[in-house]
Amino acid sequence: MPNESAYQEFTGKSVEEALKFACEAFKVGLADLDFEILTPGSKGVLGMGAEAARIVAAPISAVAGGAPKRVAAAERSASARPSAAPREERALNEERAPSAPTPERAERPARAPRPERSDRPARAARPERAERPAREERGPREERAPRERRESSAPTPEMVTAGKEILETLVKHMDFEAEVRVVGEGIDTTLNVAGTSPEGVEELGELIGRRGERLQAVQHLVNLMLSRKLGEWARVTVDIESYRGKREAQLRALARKAADRVRETGRAVQLEPMTALERRWVHVELQGAEGIVTESAGEEPERRVIVLPA
Repeated sequence: MPNESAYQEFTGKSVEEALKFACEAFKVGLADLDFEILTPGSKGVLGMGAEAARIVAAPISAVAGGAPKRVAAAERSASARPSAAPREERALNEERAPSAPTPERAERPARAPRPERSDRPARAARPERAERPAREERGPREERAPRERRESSAPTPEMVTAGKEILETLVKHMDFEAEVRVVGEGIDTTLNVAGTSPEGVEELGELIGRRGERLQAVQHLVNLMLSRKLGEWARVTVDIESYRGKREAQLRALARKAADRVRETGRAVQLEPMTALERRWVHVELQGAEGIVTESAGEEPERRVIVLPA
């Protein structure tokens, strides 16, 4: 009979990761492991509601009659993904396949020697180009600010209504105690998700994410669904608990403090990584500030603003 006490439970972000942990714990290869998948795991929505993969496993040498269970579990796992022949087997098959003989190439006739060219007259010297006027020295390249939205880019009433319905559906499916409100008008029209209870307000912080990353993902998803529904490109601005306005005020205050520090110490100050829109807020806030210049450095998503003495 199988030694049930030899089985242990392992978890991971995926079944593959859980199997890796099991192999490392028992110091055996996957072929020598008897395992069964309890739950395959789930990534959730926007990083929330994720469920870990769970398996039970034991070395085949420690259990009697465990091989059939391992084979059955392996077949169930393999049925979820297409099988692929190992590289070594494919390479071996390629070596075994007889290659068609390459036809011998007919020898090319020898080229006739080129006749010597008569001496050509020397080219006339090119006239020297007039010196270009020196370019005016440029200052440090500023962050290219996103184009200002024109009045024509304001969402239409149809976009606002449809976008609100889509966002309400998403919020409902994610089980948040919140409602969607239309605030502002024209190009400043925003769909703001607001909590309807203290618990709902606190939970919405998860939907905003670190530095508003999840908020950006929600807005991107809403605009994709909106464009598909209307059959044309459409864009609405999504906010959660008025986060965008609070973030702008916070970064503008941070920019002013950084400028004061640069003036006091005479040394550059490097700010935290920001999105393009957030960097623009900092550049605009310090534009024209006495004794201060700003520039952006780094690559996304670690691109940031540096405040320097002029």
